[in-house]
Amino acid sequence: MDDIPRLSESVYVGLCHEIGCPTEVRIRREVMDTVEAVYKPVYIMRGFDRMISGSQREGFRLRTSDFDFMFWPPDHKVICDLSQIRLYRIPQNTVILMECDDLPPGFTRLNLTIPSNDEEVISSCVEIDNKINISSTLFRDKHLRFLQTKNYATSSTSHGPCSTYCSENIESDCAFCFRSHHWPALALPWIQRCLQQGWPSKVVISDILRSGFHVVPIGSTDESILEWRISFSSAEQKLVYAMNHTQFLCYGLFKIFLKEVINLNEDLPVLCSYFTKTAVFWVIQTNNALTWTPENLLPCFWKCFKLLIYWVFTGECPNFFIPLNNMFRFKVTESIQAVLCNKLYELYCEGISSLLLSETLGPFLSQAILYRSLRVCTDESSIITNAELEISLFEEIHVHSQRILSVVECVALMKKIEIEISKRLMPIQEATVQFMTSEILRNTAMLKLCEVYQHKNCNKVYYKASYVSRLLKLSCTIGCVSDILYLAMYFYRTWRFERSLSCLQKAQERMSKSYIIYHDNVNIDMYRRYTAGMSLCRKMRNALVKNIALHSQYIYIDELILEQKTSNNNGCIALLISPLVTLYMLFILNYHRLGDTVTSQQSLQNLQTLLLYDDGTNVLPPLRDISWQILGICQQICGDFQGALQSYQHSLQQYPFHKIKEATLFRINSLSQD
Repeated sequence: MDDIPRLSESVYVGLCHEIGCPTEVRIRREVMDTVEAVYKPVYIMRGFDRMISGSQREGFRLRTSDFDFMFWPPDHKVICDLSQIRLYRIPQNTVILMECDDLPPGFTRLNLTIPSNDEEVISSCVEIDNKINISSTLFRDKHLRFLQTKNYATSSTSHGPCSTYCSENIESDCAFCFRSHHWPALALPWIQRCLQQGWPSKVVISDILRSGFHVVPIGSTDESILEWRISFSSAEQKLVYAMNHTQFLCYGLFKIFLKEVINLNEDLPVLCSYFTKTAVFWVIQTNNALTWTPENLLPCFWKCFKLLIYWVFTGECPNFFIPLNNMFRFKVTESIQAVLCNKLYELYCEGISSLLLSETLGPFLSQAILYRSLRVCTDESSIITNAELEISLFEEIHVHSQRILSVVECVALMKKIEIEISKRLMPIQEATVQFMTSEILRNTAMLKLCEVYQHKNCNKVYYKASYVSRLLKLSCTIGCVSDILYLAMYFYRTWRFERSLSCLQKAQERMSKSYIIYHDNVNIDMYRRYTAGMSLCRKMRNALVKNIALHSQYIYIDELILEQKTSNNNGCIALLISPLVTLYMLFILNYHRLGDTVTSQQSLQNLQTLLLYDDGTNVLPPLRDISWQILGICQQICGDFQGALQSYQHSLQQYPFHKIKEATLFRINSLSQD
């Protein structure tokens, strides 16, 4: 175990595969920053400003990485002293004064100096000593109940200052809070400390000071119903962005070590990943002698780990911005402290070999120990190809660009996009904006299509149907390869079967190319050869195939209305269907409507063969429940009731990703009535 540089490099490369290479992490951040900037007007229209924080925003894509959302009313301004009230227009803005006297460091009371028009704020106010204070407990509970009324968040539970809910199998934390554009007096020494230590840079410090801070609804104890915690989530995100890649991977290594080793088999883990982040911040800033390079990754990690041990031993974990705020207060108490000290000391005595206990890190380290002659190259180009980076980019854009909007919001968003396009965008930003534009055009088209079926005036119906068609065609022009399937669905739903088939034939031809990307399935060599010299936008238009998303707010195809409603009632916001399954389904339905029984049966056979023999390449495992359901629907429509029954039973046997069991049972029951 004496060859630390070689072991460090091996773990560095392993973490690059697990967490991401420098360019990969930069892509994730740039995509999320672009999406957030473009969608900002939408959330303002809904009465909130919003920020995504947490490990997803920082650039992690670990299995445990979650989404943290912060919402606040943009017209409510938190000030640190009364002199700052003159900076705001009254009564357009509601001004809230912080009062930190006689409170634990890092906590404050919020005094409402200007009356609020927000019902949630008004109903959370408590009058004490002729002052109107906003109760953090009432504010948090009211917004928890608000989230529980949302279909996708009915199971929301309170977790610290946040409401935690699960949507589409992704856990999210949502905190309703207030924002200040100022900097709290207790954190002023932080600025001087950063300038003395040289980290972060002056540019980052200035950016952090401009972004201000938030106050989130949680007190220092459960009884402190008027206390709010000062949150530096925005500043922390900027500090993580300021890390070099070795520092970022050290942070990720520490998070994994905490999850898989320190907190393993603990019923109630006391140490959270926020403490690991804080330790890394302190070590980067105060240990100027450390060299943050790949060959020094493990010694850097060990410094962070030793700092955590010291904190547990002393019972003090100083907040990075307000060191007087001991974050172990009320958490690491005497009995818990003794258990943690023993456990951490045992791991410390094992040394670097304690990393072998990690399910994620162990294989990388053990390989380096067993094969001492193994030489590791830490150059990014040897770890990941440009083609793989582009595939990662397309996946990020797809995941973060999807939203359900109203017509007014779509219009506002298109205006915002026009402004963004007028700027000089970088390639990643340009590709992100292009994908978002395609999504917005399609959303607008589906909203207009809903209006078509509400009008009885023939002229209005014709005009709106023509408008929908133009929007969908434009979306196909700038979107990815599979977007033409939405146009085919539209033509099928409006009884233009020949035009729908024409779209399907084009889609089949383009989707069958050897260079096509679907999820992470792609022939890298063919993709690289075909797309050589193309821009990212053109590559996306010509080579990317995505799952078809049928959002519950829209009706795409009448045959799947039951599945959409059932899935939505059970908390899913959309049906995700494999593009190939969608293709065959539409072929079957169109030929059936045209009376071409032979071709319809052939397409039905193709769909059944696909589901029977696909290894996950064309139909991802989570999508097999809806895929077998679609086969059953098509068989039932075509008169094969026995085959339909078997397909519905297959659907029930799959992982219930879409939660459509009730719809499946209803369709099985309907077979007995046919």
